[in-house]
Amino acid sequence: MTREFNMCSGTCKYKDINFTFIFNGEELQLVPPPDKRETILTEWLLTAIAPGAYTVRTSLTMDEPYLIGTCNETDSTFIFITRQGGHIGSQNFVLFVPLIAYIECRYNSVSIARMSFTSPVINCIHPVTKGFGCTLDRKDFTERGIFTVTTQSFNETTTVPQSFMVDDRPVSVNFSISSRLNIKIKLDEPPLILESAMNFEFDSTTDYHFIFRLWSVAKQFLQYLCYRKNIYLPEVTLYTSTDKGGYEKFATMHVLNEDGDDEPTTLKSGRYIKQMLLVGAEGKILSDIASGSLYLRHLPQTYRSGRTIDAARFIMITAAFEWEYRRNFPDGVPKTESQLKAETAVAHEIAESINNSKGKKRKIYKFLSRLVKSNSLESEIVHIGKVIDDIIGVFGKNLYRLNGEELSYSEMGKRLSSQRNHYAHGDLD
Repeated sequence: MTREFNMCSGTCKYKDINFTFIFNGEELQLVPPPDKRETILTEWLLTAIAPGAYTVRTSLTMDEPYLIGTCNETDSTFIFITRQGGHIGSQNFVLFVPLIAYIECRYNSVSIARMSFTSPVINCIHPVTKGFGCTLDRKDFTERGIFTVTTQSFNETTTVPQSFMVDDRPVSVNFSISSRLNIKIKLDEPPLILESAMNFEFDSTTDYHFIFRLWSVAKQFLQYLCYRKNIYLPEVTLYTSTDKGGYEKFATMHVLNEDGDDEPTTLKSGRYIKQMLLVGAEGKILSDIASGSLYLRHLPQTYRSGRTIDAARFIMITAAFEWEYRRNFPDGVPKTESQLKAETAVAHEIAESINNSKGKKRKIYKFLSRLVKSNSLESEIVHIGKVIDDIIGVFGKNLYRLNGEELSYSEMGKRLSSQRNHYAHGDLD
């Protein structure tokens, strides 16, 4: 989906040089003033190899997290969030800066204290149906078609804030529902529009790259709740704090090259986790996502692709299981005293072999030493089955019974670990 954008120009400072910028909604061009062209050429684009002799630099990279420009046409402020480390192109002294997003402000850039995310996905995760109630008199409704729709108060439709950490900074999250009344009713618009939002609140900041980081965390959170990667979140509404303790909307962040699909059919069929099912855990999930401790690499691209298990997805799903197992059981699978003694004895023998060998034999012994106390996928599946049988057993036993089988975690562990090993080692038959 491409957003309509009118090309704009203005001034933008980079490395203490006041450039003229030209922006078309996707590409940022920086045009240097005539008196700085020699500096751009000899100090930025070329490298001196001898007095009066230069060679073209292999690469000019962007070292600033963001650039700030003032638009001539609207007098508004643009904050261009750059791809740090990305290649800066050049042609006839004009620089082409790589961007990942931009913020369009109503007035001069100020600190940001709140972000509000909206989308059809969020309308489902925090159902907009919570935003109104309906009352009717059966006779009036039957005979005259009259009933009353009443919107709920903001307090009734706003969830309790939950805290989480992103890069050692405290952030809070809540969900809310806003209502908008169309006074001038149009044929193609409903008279009452309800919209859910996911809101992040934090200490006021002008670290605009951090704002983009929060967008990334929010998108991954929605991907997790929908179990698919193609979540579409191209715009974010930004707010600044007011003297009265509230928030004022003043800017919108637009993410470039944002591609996805709301998948209306998938949402209609309820393929997502509602906020009401994880009340109080939102902050923990978001913290785990921000820290990278929650495994998300196995998420399918779309809902449809997630219904097909091929060799690659099978391996990624088992990897996700092992990742989560290690998070929840850092000490591994419980072992008997005899098993621990045997492992200690073997580890000691291998350590002696490592000390008494060299070359390839030494490498092999070191490899074996890492395997002595490691857990197998099979043992992890059996252990987790025993620990949460009261949860998964309710579904698993009935599912197996429908197929004329009996649920056995040991058999499941053998089958899945064997299949994973076959796939991982290329034995796809």
